[in-house]
Amino acid sequence: MPLPSYALTVELQRPLSAALADVRQALEAEGLQILHVVELQEGLMPQAPAQQLLALWAPPLADAMQAEPQLGALLPLGAYVVAVAPNHTHVALQDPMLLAAQTRNREVHKACKTLYVSLRRVVDRLMLGPPITF
Repeated sequence: MPLPSYALTVELQRPLSAALADVRQALEAEGLQILHVVELQEGLMPQAPAQQLLALWAPPLADAMQAEPQLGALLPLGAYVVAVAPNHTHVALQDPMLLAAQTRNREVHKACKTLYVSLRRVVDRLMLGPPITF
């Protein structure tokens, strides 16, 4: 898949269920919470591959909303996880800098930069794979 300018992406050589567990763990390690999960193939897109939309939240988003309450119209952050093949899963995480681009508010920019770094680390964790246990 081409790299979009609005998302941080990673391809995982794992089935969807394992990839979702890895995504959850990586998000939690960075202090992000999954508020809601939408399974698109259940009724909404029955012919599509297995895929989920995740609504994400983190403390810097609260800071951004305090600085600019109308930003809530663009929240929560989104994530998309789709099974491309039996052992191939695509993960896309919304780039929080999209929010920063909508305002000149320095506090919003600061919060979005903090979130960007956290999501970059999520992608890095996913690229490295699950930890090796002995």
